[in-house]
Amino acid sequence: MTNSDAKATLKADHAALVEELTRLLGDGHVSTDPVELELCSVDFSELRLATAAVVARPGSVDDVRGIIAIAEKRGAPLVPRGASMSYTLGTIPQRDGSIVVDMRRMNRILDINLDDLTVTVETGVTWADLRAVLADCAYEIPFHGPFSGSRATVGGGLGNWAVGWGKGDITTYLLGVEVALPDGRLLATGALATDPQHPALTCYGPDLTRLFINDAGSLGIKTKACFRLERKAGGSAYAAWGFADENQALALMSEVGRLGVATDCFVFGPYHHRVFYGRPRPPANELKALLRTIARNSSGRLNAARNLFDLLRGGSLGFLARWPWSVQTIVDGVNQRAADAAMDTLRSAARRLGGKPIPPSLVIAMRAMPFVPIEELIVGIDGECSFPSNCTVSLSQGMALKRALDAFFAERADFMRAHGLTATRLYLTTANAFGVEPIIYWHDRMNPLRYSVLGEDRRRRFGNQPGNAIAREAALALRREMVTDVFAPFRPTHVQVGKYYPYRASRHNPDCWSMLEDIKNAVDPKRLMNPGALGLE
Repeated sequence: MTNSDAKATLKADHAALVEELTRLLGDGHVSTDPVELELCSVDFSELRLATAAVVARPGSVDDVRGIIAIAEKRGAPLVPRGASMSYTLGTIPQRDGSIVVDMRRMNRILDINLDDLTVTVETGVTWADLRAVLADCAYEIPFHGPFSGSRATVGGGLGNWAVGWGKGDITTYLLGVEVALPDGRLLATGALATDPQHPALTCYGPDLTRLFINDAGSLGIKTKACFRLERKAGGSAYAAWGFADENQALALMSEVGRLGVATDCFVFGPYHHRVFYGRPRPPANELKALLRTIARNSSGRLNAARNLFDLLRGGSLGFLARWPWSVQTIVDGVNQRAADAAMDTLRSAARRLGGKPIPPSLVIAMRAMPFVPIEELIVGIDGECSFPSNCTVSLSQGMALKRALDAFFAERADFMRAHGLTATRLYLTTANAFGVEPIIYWHDRMNPLRYSVLGEDRRRRFGNQPGNAIAREAALALRREMVTDVFAPFRPTHVQVGKYYPYRASRHNPDCWSMLEDIKNAVDPKRLMNPGALGLE
């Protein structure tokens, strides 16, 4: 067969694939638009693999299973995709001819059962939409979602093991999932496997749910999730402390983790302080909405007045400029007295470790409006491109990890300066773990995904910046070295594994990997489901 014959065959196969998907989903839900294909072939990692062949948008479980059947028949790889707030290639095709399965049409709240205390959703729903639906309800999922929850979907959180706001992580209140497997089966796990109408407990025999958490979509397409609800806190206490010394701030964060009473605890540094106090005053309507939300979330008029006072006395957050580091905490309790009593234990620890009380206005506002504008997460103050990394270790390893990062960036200071690179860090504690998110910045053009999330002002200011391939490659090299030279020796845990973090090499026991290979072969014998995810080719 000549090259021209091969190209003609590929073109005909592609046309037949698109036609079959269109018959299944309808004209408006299949796209081969080059602009959209390019958008679905990049993420915030700035690494490039392959270009998507077609984007399919299912609206039902039957649609998802139909797409899988078409892909299996034609040998087309499948790549599940939510909002693609990805920086690890999890939603990016690795092979040519891939079908990107955009799940955002499947965004319904299927059931809120206050008798059984459950909520069941399709996986394309965003955390912001779920929060809005439950806003006036006495119950909630105590895990509130990631910082990117204004766009990030529940399905993306499941595939990438979301952490962020609230208690625990996405698995803490998860009762089960529904997954369309690559071999055509539809699997229900946990409580959904026992009684999907009245899901209660998860472990009637082995619970398969966690097999599909942080799997980067390698084992199937999650279509449904069920979460346990809890009564909202009867009281919430807020406190923050300023630190001149990063080590002292992290010592307090670790102590907060060990005390186990905080719902949220974050450590912000100089860069994020600049972001927060540099934000313009919100328009009057947004400010009123913020104040209403804070009042609604407060336990009684007296506490509402206290929280509003603490918010307003912080003013424009300019006081953060006086502190290189701050520890921001929230404690929830069954009532206000319980929340205040628990917060007193954190205040004692803060005094002992040298923290100076500052207005908790930032964390009060963030509890009311927890989801950060996406453009602030992936574009710097001065228009820099950025990508984060994440690393979580035990509390006892936290300071050693911090020192290793200090040494790493100090050794590479000249390299970073020569290429115009800067870096910052965000710290948080989750359960009994110490988490850090180093973020690397450089000046460059906006790739299609970055550009798509910019607001009008930032598009005007930064949307036409020239490319800077040399700085981009330097940033990529710096990040790669950080993962291999700093993170890997600690044997850490990574959320959002995608196709980036060295999952196979991280397995302490090689039988763990061989078992995963066996499972992959059982459900995906043709290896069509997100090839490359977790390192499963």
